[in-house]
Amino acid sequence: MTATVTRTGRARRLGKSARRAWLVTHIVSSGAWIGLDVVLAVLIFTAMFTSDTAVAAISYQALQLFTVWPLLIIGLVCLASGIVLGVGSKYGLLRYWWVAVKLGLNIVLTVLGVVALRPGVDDAAVYGRALAAGLTPAPVPDLIFPPIVSPVCLLIAVLLSVYKPWGRTAKGRA
Repeated sequence: MTATVTRTGRARRLGKSARRAWLVTHIVSSGAWIGLDVVLAVLIFTAMFTSDTAVAAISYQALQLFTVWPLLIIGLVCLASGIVLGVGSKYGLLRYWWVAVKLGLNIVLTVLGVVALRPGVDDAAVYGRALAAGLTPAPVPDLIFPPIVSPVCLLIAVLLSVYKPWGRTAKGRA
């Protein structure tokens, strides 16, 4: 299912069915990533704006289930499928700037999910458990940026894929 290297050192393109399989994997993983970001936003904004302490406590605790590890896994699947599609295309992985931008966004968001989001989510879960126990916890963790930044970056990647800022493809010109 992947591109192979010929004796001349040039990569062969993916076959039609292999390309379709990798493309479906890439599209589904991208959609799942956006979905996880929506869940993250719903949980954070619900916890921030509800007046019900029990709802806020559950929302903060649920962040641990729906964020860091699922986002890491889906980010890596999206990254791997994007690299395979890039390497297996006739253009190569980094021939155009928009591919480098999408690859960079994917890597940055995946790393940030583990490095920057995880400590905040862990703090939010501790905060949620304290709320549920009826204690007065430390100040609420600041989690306003992840549900805004990640979807915006993913939207940029989708727009680069759909609107093709480099012009129409050869198939589209025909």
